[in-house]
Amino acid sequence: MTALRETLQDLRPDTRTRADYQSLFGVEPPTPIVSRQWRADRRIARARIAAECDEVVDLEDLGVRRRLEERHAALLAAHGMRHLDLSELRSDQRIVTQTIALELRAEGKAGVAYNSKLDGERCIAIFEGRTSITRYGSHRQIAADDPDLLAAITRWGLIIEPD
Repeated sequence: MTALRETLQDLRPDTRTRADYQSLFGVEPPTPIVSRQWRADRRIARARIAAECDEVVDLEDLGVRRRLEERHAALLAAHGMRHLDLSELRSDQRIVTQTIALELRAEGKAGVAYNSKLDGERCIAIFEGRTSITRYGSHRQIAADDPDLLAAITRWGLIIEPD
């Protein structure tokens, strides 16, 4: 569900677009549509990750962030970060998070766990080649009546183009 919300968020008009549209036309922009093509281009499946708990670094853990902050003080300072807080981890400063992730991967870690900045639900980013992912069930195209899709679009105020 969170993966769908993370993916669908970009279909929403951003604040600049919304403000410009309101300024020009005096009304809200049209409701964004999840098109048939968008759904046709994507697949959904459930999977299990084969990694031990200590192989996945929990970025929500204050002790973990403190150790990372100490190791990467120069990197953080260079990017204007006073501390490695949750807000910094979830910011658009991808160079910081990518650098830290590359180091964790080099240390043999399987991935990182964090809570989504969108809905607070758990996310896991797996480092390629560090663990295996086993799909259970079959992958499938996202149908217009998919319950997870319907729940996700409701949160974003999107509509689905029918089949």
